[in-house]
Amino acid sequence: MKVIDSHMHYGTDANVAAHTCVPYLVNGQPDSVIRLLDEQNASHGVLFPHDRRMSPPWDCDYDKANALIGEAARKYPDRIVGVARIDPTFGAQHTQALIDRYVGEWNCRGLKLVAGYDFYRPNDMKVMGPMLDKAEQYGLTVLFHSGDAPRDLPYLQAQAAKAYPKVQFVLAHIGMHAFLWECILACQEYPNISVDMSQAFAFDIMTFIKNVSADRLQYGSDVPYQSTKIEQLKLREIGLSDADLEKVFWRNAARVWGIDRTDNQS
Repeated sequence: MKVIDSHMHYGTDANVAAHTCVPYLVNGQPDSVIRLLDEQNASHGVLFPHDRRMSPPWDCDYDKANALIGEAARKYPDRIVGVARIDPTFGAQHTQALIDRYVGEWNCRGLKLVAGYDFYRPNDMKVMGPMLDKAEQYGLTVLFHSGDAPRDLPYLQAQAAKAYPKVQFVLAHIGMHAFLWECILACQEYPNISVDMSQAFAFDIMTFIKNVSADRLQYGSDVPYQSTKIEQLKLREIGLSDADLEKVFWRNAARVWGIDRTDNQS
């Protein structure tokens, strides 16, 4: 069965995480991404930078890290879906200019947000609005790190989905267990929200599918922090039908991230 990995970090900060499950996945080495995709039978990967500003903080607006994503997406446009890490607190003009440049230079396909690291609320439209205007303009998918209090909470993030119903939003990790039901309620209320299951417990995945549906769930590995084998095994061990496995492993991600369907027919 084909796979799209919808949650891949481009390596990590060695000063923060000296040991990872995929030590060969190295920031700035696009071939390491392709090696990992091939090893997990993945046709495509959704790739974004390390969540934190690199240590020491030499890249305050993530522009240098995003440039490396662009380099990988340009080298392998048929395998890598490039997503930019954005801090919207830099203001409308700066944020919109970055997004314009990323879309124009390397076909940026989405935005990754971690409000807790960048100190804003995802329901604050004065901060979020200019960035989400660009997401709507370009058809970009917005992926939230989700499940850490007090800022990265599913129902705060759902307010962005409410304000921008034409934008596709993904809540990563199904709310990180503690906020599983917030995530379920957000998806029940807003049809433009889906989730990825990286780091989620098998029980969380089953509970989400029973209360929302397999149509709103994507496979994601959260490499290099997690193991692709373990993340895939969760899905294979919970009794999903072949049709639902296809949805979760690649069909849903192809729809949400705009990956060419003709490249993903089983």
